[in-house]
Amino acid sequence: MSIAKQLFYRVASLTPVSFLQKAAARPLLLPYQHLVSDREVPYISPIYPFKDRKAFARDLDYLLRHFKPVTLGEVVSAMKGGNPLPKGAFLLTFDDGLREIAEIVAPMLSAKGVPAVFFLNPAYLGNKTHFYRFKLGLILDALRSGAVPASARKAAAELLGAGEAGLEAAVQGIGWRRRALADELGGLFGLDFDGIFAKERPYMDHGEVEGLVRAGFSLGGHSMEHPYYQELTLEEQVAQTLGSVDAVCGQFGEKERVFAFPHSDDGVSRAFFSRVLEGEGAVDLVFGTANHRADIDPRILQRFNSERPDIPIGDCVKGILLLEALRKAAGRNLVTRS
Repeated sequence: MSIAKQLFYRVASLTPVSFLQKAAARPLLLPYQHLVSDREVPYISPIYPFKDRKAFARDLDYLLRHFKPVTLGEVVSAMKGGNPLPKGAFLLTFDDGLREIAEIVAPMLSAKGVPAVFFLNPAYLGNKTHFYRFKLGLILDALRSGAVPASARKAAAELLGAGEAGLEAAVQGIGWRRRALADELGGLFGLDFDGIFAKERPYMDHGEVEGLVRAGFSLGGHSMEHPYYQELTLEEQVAQTLGSVDAVCGQFGEKERVFAFPHSDDGVSRAFFSRVLEGEGAVDLVFGTANHRADIDPRILQRFNSERPDIPIGDCVKGILLLEALRKAAGRNLVTRS
């Protein structure tokens, strides 16, 4: 973390959360995460960090001390019908539908009576196909372990048009349109993706998701295949969005039609929101990742990342509220859409 960020979080941590809530005038706290695990996950750990059980339990205790959990239904009613949310409301959301949700996260939430929304990629449920970025995670894990021969590293660098010193960064930078490179690199490194994923089982299966519904949790779409929306045409964006929501609602009987962007909603146009928020098959709410910014429609809700283990949840919450208050004061809290 940069010195500037350390200083910012230090200032935020010393400020009472009640003062920051008033300054930000935030009606709904929206943290998002992906998983909770006590082990290194070889296909995820090289891509992004996450919290263990103890840290997540501390997070829940903090949130319950200072905020009030609400359900997705309450949020939909508030955003579409104007029904007020309780003071200090928060809604937890989790992306991707990973198996740790069923095995770790949901039981911990149920034990404390905390509702949540789990956003799913229907193409990956049941582990019939594999997310290309998880393949990249295994490739990075192999590179960092020192198990890749020098000849394979050189061939990989040539394939990506990068120097060997920049090989990891080049792997990280592989986007959706170039996802076939993951299989080429896996072949160079001798990685058996099918065998690894059959053992690891990254995603929940249909029965595990049904268990979440029976336990009272909510579900939403997260695109079919988790692409970068900036790399898609408008028609592809709409198809990925409505296809995932239709699949989740059709398979699991969800009444609320909600969607969360994979990766980011940066650069997504007004035309997209007109297509998915209006007309036949429209979604009720759209969730982004733009750190509590206001958007062009109150049905677009921007979340913030709360899973970084190096930032205690109290500092994370205070930091996002302080950032929101400062942006509002400067007139810079609105997402711009072309």
